[in-house]
Amino acid sequence: MKRKISFEFIILIFSALVAFTIGATFFARSSINNVTELNLEKYLEIIKIDYEELTPTEIIDKYSDLDNYLRITFIDAQGEVTADSLAEDLDNHLDRPEIANIGEAYIRHSDTLDIDMMYLASALNDGSYLRVAVPITSILGFLNDFIALSIVIGIIIIILSIMSSSYLIKQSLKPLSDTKIILENINKGEFQEILPIIKYDEINGLIKEINQINKTISNNIASLKSEKLKSDFLLNHMNQGICVLDEEARIVLLNNYLKNLYNFNINYNINKDYRYLFRDEEIQKAIKKVYDEKENSTLVAILDDKYYSISIIYSDKDWSFNSSVILIYSDITSAKNIEILKRDFFVNASHELKSPLTTIIGSIDIISQGMAKDEETINDLIERIGSEAKRMNNLVMDMLTLSEYETKNQNSQRQVVNMQSLAQELVENLSVLADKNKILISSNVEDFNIFISYEEIYQLLKNLIENAIKYGKVNGNVWINVEQDEQHLIIKIKDDGIGIPKVDLNRVFERFYRVDKARSRSTGGTGLGLSIVKHIVLNYNGHVDISSEEDEGTEVSVYLPKKELNIL
Repeated sequence: MKRKISFEFIILIFSALVAFTIGATFFARSSINNVTELNLEKYLEIIKIDYEELTPTEIIDKYSDLDNYLRITFIDAQGEVTADSLAEDLDNHLDRPEIANIGEAYIRHSDTLDIDMMYLASALNDGSYLRVAVPITSILGFLNDFIALSIVIGIIIIILSIMSSSYLIKQSLKPLSDTKIILENINKGEFQEILPIIKYDEINGLIKEINQINKTISNNIASLKSEKLKSDFLLNHMNQGICVLDEEARIVLLNNYLKNLYNFNINYNINKDYRYLFRDEEIQKAIKKVYDEKENSTLVAILDDKYYSISIIYSDKDWSFNSSVILIYSDITSAKNIEILKRDFFVNASHELKSPLTTIIGSIDIISQGMAKDEETINDLIERIGSEAKRMNNLVMDMLTLSEYETKNQNSQRQVVNMQSLAQELVENLSVLADKNKILISSNVEDFNIFISYEEIYQLLKNLIENAIKYGKVNGNVWINVEQDEQHLIIKIKDDGIGIPKVDLNRVFERFYRVDKARSRSTGGTGLGLSIVKHIVLNYNGHVDISSEEDEGTEVSVYLPKKELNIL
């Protein structure tokens, strides 16, 4: 803008100078011609006076000093030149315009002298003519000097004008320049006042209005940015996926939850058709149905092995007063898994209870119907009923224990427990089972105390050692190792028994899961031992590792954080 104004200003000055020079030149030329004509009239009067006393030749001689400037010509009544101060042997001059129109000055080219001259003629009393002339070149010299001087002055004026106009334009445009910089910062929500310029009262009014508008816009932008950041923060930290489609079914809003779920590149695919995001045919059909019927819909979809409840909501008006469709993704994997676990639990529990109940009922029927005649058979049936009842009781107790650990409803009264003493107690309690299977238990437990629920740590160790004994081989070994490092209490139970196939290794902590079902039932196992262990460990924010090889044995390692135990 500054360049444009400067350029236009220079063009204006230049045009004014050119117009002035041309006008002044014409004016000066006209004025000089008038003065020259007046001088020629004076020369005519003087020479006419001299003509009364002197001959033409004498007059020419008298004014010979003016030959370079003044030309004097005497012409008789027939137009023949009788005397001329600058030429001889001239042709007839009767047809010359100055002779034809006595008293009028003419400027024309002289063929005799080959220059432009101004002529003026007058009639003499004897019928002849007197003509005087001066060369125009003398006038042009003045005009040339005048034009040259005008050009020099014009250049000086242009230079001074450029300097002064540049300064004035810079000063005049400074508020606009400041305004431009400040307006660029408005987008950041930053307000900065433009200082007034005292000598430009006309601009100060504008600056005042701009400052007010600037402040309002800056506050509004800052407020809008703050609100946007809030909404973005909430949207992107929700544990639900949000997507908004406009009336043309194009994606206009998407939070990070869905971006990550679908690996969606929002920079390329925003404002594109919803099929760029939702590739599942069932979801596409549900969205189309909502657009067609303008009624809400809900469906459950599986994505990346997770269950999602998808609510598709039709809205008559959104923030742009147009219809839109909102999709809300809710992760219901936990609820689904719990539902599946409950179903499996009831199925497995029913199956586990059915077998001992069938045995008990069958035995009771045999006794009550008198089918068992001898005392030995009756005692065997009674013993079988008692065994199955104990098995059912163990199963129910384990189920209740597991339920308590899963829901963390157990009253875990912590106390100081010596790990070495606890290990010895368990070895003694399980010695009958170990002797039955001819298994040797080796214990390597450091002598230290922990602050923990006695019932929980007892259950944990008991289930691990009992499993190692039950699934160990005859004349085998079980190793108990309890130690600590900088961060964990480490419990390792190892056996050299049947081992666990790799395909079953990830499932051994499931409820009622058994690697060797026949052997488990024969030993009175409920299939809940390792599930109880897992939930006890999780309640203390620990973790369990298991490694095994078929026919070589299994090692279970439990890591309990020291900060949860207050090891003494």
